[in-house]
Amino acid sequence: MGSKIVFFLAWLGIFTLSILGVVFAIYPSYFSILNVDSIIFRGLVLNISIVYIMVMFLKIKSYFIKEKDYIIENEFGSIHISTETVKKLIKDLLKKDSDIKNIEIVCGTENKADYYVKLKLEISSNCNFSLKTNEIQNSIKRELESRLNLVLNNIEVKISNINEKRDKK
Repeated sequence: MGSKIVFFLAWLGIFTLSILGVVFAIYPSYFSILNVDSIIFRGLVLNISIVYIMVMFLKIKSYFIKEKDYIIENEFGSIHISTETVKKLIKDLLKKDSDIKNIEIVCGTENKADYYVKLKLEISSNCNFSLKTNEIQNSIKRELESRLNLVLNNIEVKISNINEKRDKK
């Protein structure tokens, strides 16, 4: 939530600067301290400000768009399963493994047919990490297929940190 507030304040600042740039380009007399009468300078400031305003609106639009749900179609209609539900199921499954820490999950639909899952995590283990990631992928795939009837073609696992587990003696 804190990052959303910082993001909002940053874009609010850009929006304010853009509006000031547009006002400066159209009504330069309001900025009598600056002695800039060049049409090239005013045009440059106007163009930069318009670009920033367009970028701000596009970014705000993309930032507040709701993630698409997973939809299961059947003869009675459709069932919408939110992305947050899928994330919670995956997180609950991975928390059972004491070797996995700092789980970040990104999932959603790229098009109507394909649902993707991307994981970023830290592993503390002495086992083969290739086998461990394969086990993680298979367990997620089995869990989502059995509970949600969600077929995944691609589960991407990124390991951000590997720590060797120390044996307790």
